Amino acid sequence: MIRQFLIAIALFTSSVSAFPGAGAAGTDPALKNFIQLSRPQSLESVGFLGPHGQPVQLSDFQGQVTMINLWATWCPPCVRELPSLERFRAEYADKGIVVVPIATDQDPGVVAPFLKQLGMADMSTYYDNRNSFGQILPTDLIPATYILDENGQLVAFVRSFVDWDNPAVRQMLDGYLKPKS
Repeated sequence: MIRQFLIAIALFTSSVSAFPGAGAAGTDPALKNFIQLSRPQSLESVGFLGPHGQPVQLSDFQGQVTMINLWATWCPPCVRELPSLERFRAEYADKGIVVVPIATDQDPGVVAPFLKQLGMADMSTYYDNRNSFGQILPTDLIPATYILDENGQLVAFVRSFVDWDNPAVRQMLDGYLKPKS
């Protein structure tokens, strides 16, 4: 398992390239932690729980650009990121990017009351209290967002706080959207 993790990190760090839309975004500091893979990486499907506790598979999201965001109630940067992530999710749902926030707390029962306390009771979140994503992605640092293309392949990731309201971040993510014909 540790060997797989080290190989994954080596692949990630050796395959950095420019982002779609980066020309216009320039060298905005908001983009410094994003890493795009020069070659998309296939991921095996893992199971986790949906917003109502139903089983969900990662492969259920194939056919659309998907942002997997791992977060936890005990993580201050995660909590700071949630409001802008939720705004991004609402604004980009019709544009073609599906945002899948996944709480990694050991007890999924703490998440809904926590979101209610934040004034975000309507935020739909998924759950991975068994660290299923740890089988296919590094999960030692959160918040972490993994961007998958329409084929379910990993194309980019960021393992730190992101202000999803930042115009440079949004412009970079717009580069993953296919032009509408």
